[in-house]
Amino acid sequence: MTTPSPNPSKMSNAFHKIPPFLVVLLGGILLFFLMLMMSPNRENLPESELPWNSKILENGNVSAIGLITNQTTVLEAQRFFKDDITVKLFSKKDESNKSAEVFFPSIHIGTIHAAMVLKLNVDEKTLEEIYSRGVKTSINESGNREVTPSQEDDLFLKNQTFSLLTLIPRKSLPEDSIKKRFGEPERIEKQSDGLNHWFYPQKGLELIFDPEGPEALQYYALH
Repeated sequence: MTTPSPNPSKMSNAFHKIPPFLVVLLGGILLFFLMLMMSPNRENLPESELPWNSKILENGNVSAIGLITNQTTVLEAQRFFKDDITVKLFSKKDESNKSAEVFFPSIHIGTIHAAMVLKLNVDEKTLEEIYSRGVKTSINESGNREVTPSQEDDLFLKNQTFSLLTLIPRKSLPEDSIKKRFGEPERIEKQSDGLNHWFYPQKGLELIFDPEGPEALQYYALH
């Protein structure tokens, strides 16, 4: 016995009989779920872990946005924020002042969208060796160097902790909004970069205030 094939004209007529409001409703529901699937993963942080509620721990480390200096590894931070990361080594033009840093281009802290940089804890000898094995070197206009580590060294660096956390919000806040959230700084210093640096020792925070761009929040133990 042969099963009759669907009649396209009958299917089309059936579709046109669906009330317009139902089509709109179903389309809206579908779009909502598609947006959920496409939206970035976000960690729901408690109020105590938001950027303005950082604190110095008894051992001198800083707890900020769910991470702890000298304790949390890069891989732990990556699992926490679910973001792609880039590991780089930097040096001056004469190859002095080397450092290893990890860049998180897009993290979400509640409603805050920001980039984050972690400066890693790597001893000088190991840093020199990793630097010398770099697979690619780029030189910027001022002559400073940026080195891409080998795959093996990249994994090693991702297993290290960090001493400095720099958070750069995508949207800048006016001065009064910063004071409302962070409170009055203990002191303000204009430094060689020409910008005001606001110090919050109890929060382990140095906030670099740039009236023409986003602020930079640096978390580290202020001794």
